[in-house]
Amino acid sequence: MADLTAWRALVEKELAGASFDKLVHRTPEGLAIEPLYTEALGQDSFARGAAGPGFRLCMRVPRGGDAAAELDQGADAVWVDANDAAAIAAAAARGRLAVLEPRHGEPPLDVDALGDDRGGERWIAADRIAAVARGELPKAALDGGLLAPLVRDAVARPSRCLRVGTLPFHDAGADSADELALALSSLVAKLRELDGAGLDLAPIGRLLWAQVAVGRDTFGEICKLRALRVVWDRVLEASGVEHTGLDAIHAVCSSRTVGQRDPWVNMLRVTTQVFAAALGGAQLVTPLAFDAAFAEPSELGRRVARNTALVLREESGLGRVLDAGGGSYYLEARTAALAEEAWSRFQAIERGGGIVELLRTGGLKARLDAAWAARATAIAKRKEPVLGVSEFPNLREQLPGEPRALPGVHRDGEAFEALRARVEQAPRTVGLALLGPPAEHRARAGFAESFFAVAGLAAGTAQTDIVCICGSDERYATEAADTARRLVAAGTRRVVLAGRPGALEAELRAAGVDAFIYLGCDVLATLTEVLS
Repeated sequence: MADLTAWRALVEKELAGASFDKLVHRTPEGLAIEPLYTEALGQDSFARGAAGPGFRLCMRVPRGGDAAAELDQGADAVWVDANDAAAIAAAAARGRLAVLEPRHGEPPLDVDALGDDRGGERWIAADRIAAVARGELPKAALDGGLLAPLVRDAVARPSRCLRVGTLPFHDAGADSADELALALSSLVAKLRELDGAGLDLAPIGRLLWAQVAVGRDTFGEICKLRALRVVWDRVLEASGVEHTGLDAIHAVCSSRTVGQRDPWVNMLRVTTQVFAAALGGAQLVTPLAFDAAFAEPSELGRRVARNTALVLREESGLGRVLDAGGGSYYLEARTAALAEEAWSRFQAIERGGGIVELLRTGGLKARLDAAWAARATAIAKRKEPVLGVSEFPNLREQLPGEPRALPGVHRDGEAFEALRARVEQAPRTVGLALLGPPAEHRARAGFAESFFAVAGLAAGTAQTDIVCICGSDERYATEAADTARRLVAAGTRRVVLAGRPGALEAELRAAGVDAFIYLGCDVLATLTEVLS
């Protein structure tokens, strides 16, 4: 409707007195998602990204892995340990890109020893801030002094050697605005170190690259990559660095979204994340194997990850259109809002001494712990459902391997998976006490079945040590209390009721009801209490 005022009036009429804010959704960053977008804000040219042939597929290859096989089976680049000579040689021999990850505790990276005459481009992950954030290096490593020699050597080479990474922040629970703000502060810390060493900052831009996690919110992640380019440009412009836009983004599918239960769902997660990375304008994209959270990702897992990215690029044509979301009122507005929120947080971080000071004082850990706590609460209440784990779990699944911890990563489903593992070690039984005819109890019985399935429990109708009462509100008012007393008298250890108790809560608890399950309750805490 052309007349927004008239549209708003119709909406207000339909709301019948309810607040219009009921239709506004809030992101984890606190940004408002409106029900309707009309006029786009002025588009920032740097949000669009650099024109190119589309993204390149970059596979992570652990030391001792077969980088040559990954490259021969479709990968355009490999992400390898910086001291893995065989992997680097395989990429060079094929003229492919190698992303070199230093292994801390080993001899420092020797750029000269790598050589550039054998072909292939190199992006070097010189990023002590990320290493300290992950706990791979001590805080003393923040004192600097190592970047200048690397940069002086790299200026004459075709290598990018200065990574600004967000993976440690994302993995620890940061929202998108904090990811960008901390990335900017990391970028500024690097530029300050080089400036302090007397280097000319003007040509530094072509040595920089960003490594960013791409998570579960498809549109949000598209906007995150677009917003990164906007705020990145602001920093370089203020620093006197020659720049034409950030044209080296390595997008990595999120480790924190990987589930160990029903791991096949990870294929869908990776698909949406590669989709977001491509439409967000990443130059390199690293998909994860669906069994990445197991002891050894399988050949099938790596193959599916590779082919997912290749099908999206070659058959779906993702990446052929520059900034496919550009001009969308929604995406433009969300990009601008995220960029401004990230910039505001970045300025606050810098006023406090920057990310280096946050790391030295422990402030970064406190900040990320608080972010994860908020996220964990939303996950526990299934406001952010985890498919196959906290929603629609598979009770008959066979895991493809031995689960393993991912260091430094708070996975979305980890608490639910830990609860299910404990229950499997000491199996319990759950029954349903159905009040009234099926028409009255069917909906709540279905809810209860799915609720207990999260812990790996199949609910039946037999007498068990845990029983959930299911029925209508009218039945609860007349029969629930008596039913609870009969269950307790029969030896039921825990009595649960499906639905909000409302004014009946005191009476029902006195009758023996231990817990209430309903949409929006803390599923994790309730299950933990009931199963204890």
